[in-house]
Amino acid sequence: MKKQTHPVSKSTQYTCGNCGSQITVASTVQANATLDVCSNCHPAYTGKEPEKASGNNIDAFNARYKKT
Repeated sequence: MKKQTHPVSKSTQYTCGNCGSQITVASTVQANATLDVCSNCHPAYTGKEPEKASGNNIDAFNARYKKT
């Protein structure tokens, strides 16, 4: 096999922009980055709905298209 055909993986630090937790992963590009959401605060993993997605949208829709 040829030598040095695969890129070198480096340790990269990611920071969650929502909760501030830091995640270290292996990547070929060494750059500190910011994530929108991580597995610690994402609703699909935590089971909690975000405050924006409460019943207000459904109530507003029903009020707008309510039959008189």
